[in-house]
Amino acid sequence: MNVRYGSLEQLGFGQPELDIHANASRWNGLGAGKTAVITGANAGLGFFTSLGLAAAGAHVVLACRNQARAQKAMEQILARVPSASLEFMQFDADSTISAMALAAELRTRTIDVLVANAGMIHTPAERQPGLFGYEAVMSTNVIGHARLIGELVEQFRSHPLRLIGLGSMSTLMLRADPQNLKLEHGYNPYRAYAQSKAALQALTIALDHRLRQLSWPSRSIAVHPGYSVSGLSPNIEGINEPDFAKRLGGRLQAGFAQGKHQGAVAIVEAALNPGIQGCAPGAYLGPQYTSKGRITLASPAKVTRGKALQDEVFKLFTAANEGLDPFA
Repeated sequence: MNVRYGSLEQLGFGQPELDIHANASRWNGLGAGKTAVITGANAGLGFFTSLGLAAAGAHVVLACRNQARAQKAMEQILARVPSASLEFMQFDADSTISAMALAAELRTRTIDVLVANAGMIHTPAERQPGLFGYEAVMSTNVIGHARLIGELVEQFRSHPLRLIGLGSMSTLMLRADPQNLKLEHGYNPYRAYAQSKAALQALTIALDHRLRQLSWPSRSIAVHPGYSVSGLSPNIEGINEPDFAKRLGGRLQAGFAQGKHQGAVAIVEAALNPGIQGCAPGAYLGPQYTSKGRITLASPAKVTRGKALQDEVFKLFTAANEGLDPFA
């Protein structure tokens, strides 16, 4: 089997339902004995991903910057999954030192799933400096994860780890410029977000091809959650409490938007579906109708699977890892 596009039914394990709660029986037990690390797990997609994986039986490490918020997220998960196995670890996505510290804690364990989710959504109006000459959004959304991935290279070599990198439908709407990833000119907040997501998506896809070339057992799966908004997500105290305006906005966008408990299905499915191992290199999961719908093996933005962007992203990857390509 070398499936690339189309329904997940091709993988031999049926089709997931539309939200994480409806998939409880589908995923039940698939996480047993596995450890999943989710960055930015205390809110949004990270929270619902953690909830879905915990319900499936995985031990979930919530890798977050704010311990108090992570503790609140764990309390809410335990209220819904009393048997959940949860743990907090510190991670600041805008710091290679933090990435190294987290990797040092994880290196002695077997990590089965690593979800690169943490990032900056509300981007600054003006360019802010980040790491290695990149601007702050690229620094936060990509570089910290790049160092964490590099530090865990032996995990990729030794057993079937699944890296899941969160792309975005914005990569289909605004074409990334491989020659301007640092946004030294032409900065605007939306471009900064879209290019950071394109870079993470391209890195994830490129790593999957590299893993196949190396004949290592791991996979690197890019996903995108569609247009997932808090106004259509369940109300959860301390996690998701949209005001009236956001709820109204969600209802007005319901024809082309979905909740984050629905967007998280692509992430959990990439983590747990046994058939993923049979996908062609560069597999990409996303909603059937781009912004919402059942999860399929989708077609990523052309630029993110092209050599020009992937080459530039590997320069970023090596810069984040002190000038070395850990997967060389």
